[in-house]
Order: sequence, then C-alpha cells, then structure tokens
Amino acid sequence: MSDNLTLWESVKKIDPSFTKNVNVSGRQPFTNIDAYYLIQLATERFGAYGTGFGLRDVRIDEVPLGETTLAKLSGTFFYTDGTTEGAFPVVNAVKLGYQTSKGYAKVDEDAYKKVITNSIGKALSYLGFGADIYMGKFEDAAYVQEVAQEFEQEEYFGYLTTIRAYIDQAEHPDKVTAWVLERAGAERVETIDYPHAKEIAKLITQKQKRSGHDHA
Repeated sequence: MSDNLTLWESVKKIDPSFTKNVNVSGRQPFTNIDAYYLIQLATERFGAYGTGFGLRDVRIDEVPLGETTLAKLSGTFFYTDGTTEGAFPVVNAVKLGYQTSKGYAKVDEDAYKKVITNSIGKALSYLGFGADIYMGKFEDAAYVQEVAQEFEQEEYFGYLTTIRAYIDQAEHPDKVTAWVLERAGAERVETIDYPHAKEIAKLITQKQKRSGHDHA
C-alpha cells in the first residue's frame, strides 16, 4: 500500500452505531455520520481542535437564492499528522431562511453552528474519514454488519483490558477477580461475554471516578 494512503486506510471505516439513515424529499436515501464522532476521531488522530486541526480564516455570508437564504462558509481547513501538515480551502452552505411547503417563512437559528460543524465533517471526508460511507459501501448490509462486528470486537477487547487492569491494581486481586467472575457468570476473565464485559467495565469506571482510584 502506498504511504499516501496510510491516513486514508486508517480512518475510512466508521462505527455503524454513529451513523443514521437519512431520507430527504427529492433525494435518494443516504447514510449520515455523527459530526461529533468525526471530530472525536480527528482529535484522536491530530490532537485538540484548534491546534491539531480545525478551520481558520472563516467567513460566513448570507446569500439570497430566490426564497431561500443560505449561510455560506468560506475558510481554510488545517491539520497536523505527526510531522506532516496540511491545509486546503473549504466552501460550504446550509439553509438559513426558507419557505416551507405550506408557504411559511422559516429561519434556522442553528444555521451558523451547523455550517461550521458540517464544514469540518466535509473537510475530514477529503482526508478519508468515513470514506467507506461516501463511497457507498454502507449501502451493502453485509458490509455494515462486518464493520459493526469489527468495532464490537475492538470494544470488547477494550473492556477486558479495563477489567484486567482493575484486577492487577487492586490491593486484593483474588477478591476483585471473584467479584468480576461472579457478576459475569464466567470461569475466567477471558470467557466473559461481551454484554457482561461492557457492564463490568462501566461499573469499574464509575467506581474509579467516585473514589479517584479504587483498591477493592
């Protein structure tokens, strides 16, 4: 694989639980990604918004278009991936004011917020974030199921890691192990099923937040 595709390949798959099917009048149904999930992924990859990636030199204009007024954003998207820096122009628009099918005038008070968030998502898609969705692969139910299983498995291993770390750091590992296995109805940590692993990891996280650190 070309080094040019390293970033693309690492971010092209999206957890299906952060997507939704959208039906808009006059358009083919499509799959949309939670914008803040994309921002989270970009933060993991580049660092905090505003320093590792983001928009700069932003200008938002109101553009009349018949009975519709658009909030048009023009700006520059930038990112830093290790030693590589990149930037490119972004132009996007959302409806600010429009007339409904019943003839009522309507203003979207969130239009300015939406055009910024949407522009960030659009820019990230050019780097490969969620590319499989934009390339139509999420229209294949079998592919979506396969990706969902991949993310579920990764999540599951994360839960087991949390449980093992909790046991290792406890003052009484045997006591904690017995509590975990009894709650999970399992003989060993490795045999805890996904639902129980998720539940126990969540309880551990809550206990640690309450006490700062827990030594059960």
